[in-house]
Amino acid sequence: MLRAGLGLGRRGLQRLTNTPSRGVTGSVSRVTESLFDRSNRPTTFAVLASVGIIAYNNLAVSAALPEVGNDLGNVALLPWTISVELLTSGVAILFAGPLVDGLGPRRVFRWSVSAFMVTSITCAAAPTMAWLILGRAFQGLAAGTLMTVVMSAIGLSFASDLRPRVFAATSTVWGVTSVAGPTIAASLVTVIGWRGIFAFNVPVAAFAALLAWRALPDRQPDTESVRIDMRGIALISVISTAALASVEGSIEVAAVAFAISGIGLVAYVRHANRAPQPVMRLHHLLHSRYRPIHLTSTLVIGAALGAFAFLPVYMRGARGTSSSLAAFSIVFHSVGWSLSAFAASRLQRRFRSETIIMVGASLAAPMLGLTTLAVAFDAPLPLIFFLLFGVGSTIGAVSTTGVATLQHRIPITEMGRINAAHQFMRTIGITYGVGLAGVVLFGTVDRRIGDVEAVRDLLGSDATGVDSSVADALAAGYSWTLLVCTAAMALAIPSAVHLVRTRVEPVPSAP
Repeated sequence: MLRAGLGLGRRGLQRLTNTPSRGVTGSVSRVTESLFDRSNRPTTFAVLASVGIIAYNNLAVSAALPEVGNDLGNVALLPWTISVELLTSGVAILFAGPLVDGLGPRRVFRWSVSAFMVTSITCAAAPTMAWLILGRAFQGLAAGTLMTVVMSAIGLSFASDLRPRVFAATSTVWGVTSVAGPTIAASLVTVIGWRGIFAFNVPVAAFAALLAWRALPDRQPDTESVRIDMRGIALISVISTAALASVEGSIEVAAVAFAISGIGLVAYVRHANRAPQPVMRLHHLLHSRYRPIHLTSTLVIGAALGAFAFLPVYMRGARGTSSSLAAFSIVFHSVGWSLSAFAASRLQRRFRSETIIMVGASLAAPMLGLTTLAVAFDAPLPLIFFLLFGVGSTIGAVSTTGVATLQHRIPITEMGRINAAHQFMRTIGITYGVGLAGVVLFGTVDRRIGDVEAVRDLLGSDATGVDSSVADALAAGYSWTLLVCTAAMALAIPSAVHLVRTRVEPVPSAP
């Protein structure tokens, strides 16, 4: 009764003890129960719309590749339309971190979303393959910057207890887009042509711009002024380009690429120790507050996406499924990923987020190992799909929970830089994961039949199947790919265990 008379229930006490103040910078003003109440609704819609842009752009382009090749020619350059965007977005993620801290998410968002619309128009109007690749390179810069803005805006705009729900909502957008994106893309290709894929970005981005133009937070006080570390960006670009070469090349090329990456990394470490404001600070990567989160997420997500990248190739060639079923096979792990991210956001109310990450990372490798056995023994497709759903469920628990945990540990004045460092590490992990998977898969095919082009021809043709030797080589190659990815994923378990054993207090200045 006394508690009721004072007007203080559990929620009231929580509001009094955990309510940060709102300043002129636009940070969150109070702890709320919903992402969609009056104070949070504009930012929530802005974040989700921005994630929708990036998700659609990543998923839809693959559907247009055959038509692009038929229209523009130079089919050998088709992989670059995807790879170059991955490279430039990884560099942009780091470049955007200091910009977000120095200028504020609102201003950088306006630049990046406008640039994304312009580059989408450039890609849609491309008269040649070289023009399209150049447009995709600049589109990657805009998309990487936009992703950094979104991740930083979540940390600056939402109270810590709401962030897991935001990340779960963004994963839901990815999950929905993984189903709807290819469908929309196929319809656009049929009705308008491949140029419609890129043209569709413009109204979607304009809608996101309308929602977020004033909703995102402005520059935080006491942040450092922007200084462009051109030498650091150049070294990071060398490292990223080498990662891209490992995706595109043979085993010999991959070995050289890894060596170049190592040399570039050593050079960057020397530079970062001397430069006053390096583009990526070693402290943000190596400090015990952040390192286990970076390492766990990079290994788990990179290995998982390496395993998933060539799933449609295996389904189409080795199992003889239709093109539509092969494309649809990526849905199962995406749905599991999204559902587990949502469940993890709920579990963080009762359990330590570090524990959730450890459980997810510890289950990921065994689940992918079971999938490897199922593929190796030609198990029924429903069983493989079920196991893929299970693998996705473990990844979702690591992915969004990792970002939420990281943001609990970040000083608010460094939200952009540390989020950028984390997203860059994940991008590099994905790049190397896909590269390693491709080397194992196509290397196995090459050793068995001596004709990798038989697989590439399959991807760009209307053939209903391949001969038994190619199918057998694909099946063996994909089994080895899953085994290697399982081993890489298992390397994340020690860092996840260390994350749980090391208690780190949240940063007091974080909202």
